[in-house]
Amino acid sequence: MKTSKGIARIGRFEVPYRIYGNSDKLLVCVSGAMQTMSIWRSVVKRFTGDYSVVLFDMPGVGRSRILSGGAHVTVDEQIEVLDGLVAHTRSDGDLVLAGSSWGTAIAASYAALKPDAVQFLLLSSFGMRPNAGMEYVVKRATELYHARDYAGGAELIFEVFGRNLGPVYKQQIVAQFRNLTADSAEIFYRHCANILTLGGLDEAVDLTRIKARTLIINGADDPIIDLEDMRLAATLIPDCQLRLIDDVGHFLHFEKPELLEEYAEFLLDRAPPAGSEPALANAVI
Repeated sequence: MKTSKGIARIGRFEVPYRIYGNSDKLLVCVSGAMQTMSIWRSVVKRFTGDYSVVLFDMPGVGRSRILSGGAHVTVDEQIEVLDGLVAHTRSDGDLVLAGSSWGTAIAASYAALKPDAVQFLLLSSFGMRPNAGMEYVVKRATELYHARDYAGGAELIFEVFGRNLGPVYKQQIVAQFRNLTADSAEIFYRHCANILTLGGLDEAVDLTRIKARTLIINGADDPIIDLEDMRLAATLIPDCQLRLIDDVGHFLHFEKPELLEEYAEFLLDRAPPAGSEPALANAVI
């Protein structure tokens, strides 16, 4: 497998990235809050035969660096980082954005702002607005931050939406939160605090502008995302398919690795054609 790596200077940030594969088609993976590029390893393994898979650490996470200014990284800055990285790595082929958790908001926002740039949009664990479960997470995360109990963040994840994770990934999360620096903890705290003030994604972004063929895939047992969000998104995004997966929570293919084949059916043109009726699969609504 061809692999290259580098550091992109984008605005006030240094953004480390990796490219796996040598296809003209680009699959750029956008991680959730506090998630490093390492969470996409199984996606790299599955899709490098068809795409060049691009991974990166968002500012404030992993090996990225904030070169100037404060620790808080705004939503607009995150979108600018994604835009800069796409420009830095793209060739002439199709562009696929694959977002996870918070990364879905950034990927969807980019696809709405640059509708002609994105051909496919894969949104896993996609929510439009914070629900009661998310409000509880934000409240507890804020308390842990002020108590300087950074390691408690891992237990909070396991308590609320990471119960179905396997031991290996749980160990990685424990180590990540145990080793948080004060700056990284502040970034996470500010991110959590902002979630409740941002309102609904549909209020900030015109999702009707998205031209990409879109798949939203969520777990039926995810306590921080509401089913109504999927229904609303399907009315706004013109070419949108939905999958609701039974017996799976927020971490999708980490909990059920075979879900990578659901992604493949969509990305490799074996999905229903554009204009077909959106459906909620694998669950009774």
